[in-house]
Amino acid sequence: MIARGASVLVAVAIAVSCGGTGRNSLPNVANSTANATTAANASPTATPLIDVYGMMGAFPPATFFVVGQDGVKAIALLNHVVKYTIPVAGGDVQVATANEVGRVYVLDQPADGARLRWFDVAAGSERATRSVAGATVVKTGAGHGGLAVDRTTGSVFALLRQNDLIHVEEFDSLTLRPVRRLLGDFVCGERIVAAAGRVVVACLNDGGLVVSERSGRGGKFLVKGGVVALAMLPDGTLMAGAADGRLVRLSPDATELEEVNTLREYGARLIRDGIAVNAGCCFVYGIVDRVPKVDVRVIAGGPTLVAFPEATPPSGGLFVQAPFAYYVIGGQARHIDINQGFVEVMADVGAGAVPGAVADR
Repeated sequence: MIARGASVLVAVAIAVSCGGTGRNSLPNVANSTANATTAANASPTATPLIDVYGMMGAFPPATFFVVGQDGVKAIALLNHVVKYTIPVAGGDVQVATANEVGRVYVLDQPADGARLRWFDVAAGSERATRSVAGATVVKTGAGHGGLAVDRTTGSVFALLRQNDLIHVEEFDSLTLRPVRRLLGDFVCGERIVAAAGRVVVACLNDGGLVVSERSGRGGKFLVKGGVVALAMLPDGTLMAGAADGRLVRLSPDATELEEVNTLREYGARLIRDGIAVNAGCCFVYGIVDRVPKVDVRVIAGGPTLVAFPEATPPSGGLFVQAPFAYYVIGGQARHIDINQGFVEVMADVGAGAVPGAVADR
């Protein structure tokens, strides 16, 4: 383990003020048939935890959730131990966190339909579960992207497939009760993001974006060159990008996409799922370049970049919980200090492992 000193957070240029605005709800399109149960007891397999917070108190706590063959592992930042493992059932497991309330949501695929659960981040205790009969989880190739939490409205959104068509199902964040079918009848739809009453579904290869607003506006947009990554700030600002570094931004209440040329002018190539939100205000970009090892760069007057070697890009993109960016390479969960460039291996999680989410505790 590399010794680390206290980090000073570097402000980056592409910054948008955070915070949502109150908006009216969209009409109810359709409700899903679902069965609900709640559980007060912990179901994940616990791992003994050695508390070294006092030894490494220079950094705030964080938990990196990684999806592996044996479940979703919760890896602690401060001592790199696996705090617990959440068991999952088949399918393309999806993970999302709600940091304000200390929850982690897990979407998986038992035999009888898609299953959504939430767990307490600190202890891994299962608190609620909901099954949607006849539905299947949309495959994303990563441990995220098919499940989103709107931190301003408290709603949870899932991409589900039924009868060969894809739709967005909204759930109550506490009870997981289905609220409504928000968007539906997609032939494709591989990523979903949500914030400030705005929900966006992306078709990656053709670059299609479908936007739903609580104001009732929304619309459809096309990104030339396709989409490999997208992320949304808490105020609803959307950033999406193509592999060649072409970026587009959809600001709150905007009706047209705005081109952002920062990465293309720099000559950066964006990795798949390579846009992450930092501190609720800024975007960090994962790129591939001719570098011998993972490195951090800050474009003058521009954003922070995490550069990966062309031969060893991360699996499933990256997440940021300042002062670290988290990712998985070769079955290893790792993080890099985005201010000082220090890299550490957190845990070996096995072949095929992909990142799911990061929590702030």
